[in-house]
Amino acid sequence: MNSTEKFVIKSDGTGFGDALTYTEQFGENAGLTKKENLHLRLLCEELFGIIRNVAGDVEANYSVTGENKQFTLNLVSEVKMTQELKKQLISVSSKGKNAAAKGFMGKIKDMIANALLPDEFGLTAMTSFSLGLMSAAPATSSAARQTMTESIIWSMNKYKTEIDSDRNINTEFKDAWDELEKSIVASIADDVIVKITGSVVEISIKKSF
Repeated sequence: MNSTEKFVIKSDGTGFGDALTYTEQFGENAGLTKKENLHLRLLCEELFGIIRNVAGDVEANYSVTGENKQFTLNLVSEVKMTQELKKQLISVSSKGKNAAAKGFMGKIKDMIANALLPDEFGLTAMTSFSLGLMSAAPATSSAARQTMTESIIWSMNKYKTEIDSDRNINTEFKDAWDELEKSIVASIADDVIVKITGSVVEISIKKSF
């Protein structure tokens, strides 16, 4: 069973309720148990948290697809990154530490902000969270080349594999692994994929029951 219905959600919360309700109904129609559907809703809520409470007219298109209890929650937004918006996403505290990036989903916000508006150190400033990054080949057609640049793709599964290999000898990796174990998304989702092409950000959460 697939769905082509899309919802526009905004950082002020507009559209969240309708999208959540639809996701729950979609899960019920797919035959999920109450517990399974609760997990699907939790993943949906965490996905929306990426843009929640960000000032300005930040909006995204949300959709859910699924077949044989294999679901994808998808959020796509064109983000016009400014220094002010980057500060909101990263939320640097008075102590100079990245408060928002404490926590798995907070670090995804951090990664997106740095990818769209790099500082002098670029993505390397994200330390271990840069693991899991890979570049996709740019579009090959002439029409596509005029509108697209090379994509940056980040995968939670690739990130897990890379930090797992050295977490027993690397303190930073061990802390990152502990953070994953505390994360609702990392504990429930099969994978989280972030794709950034130009100013377009696409976040997909995959879950099979």
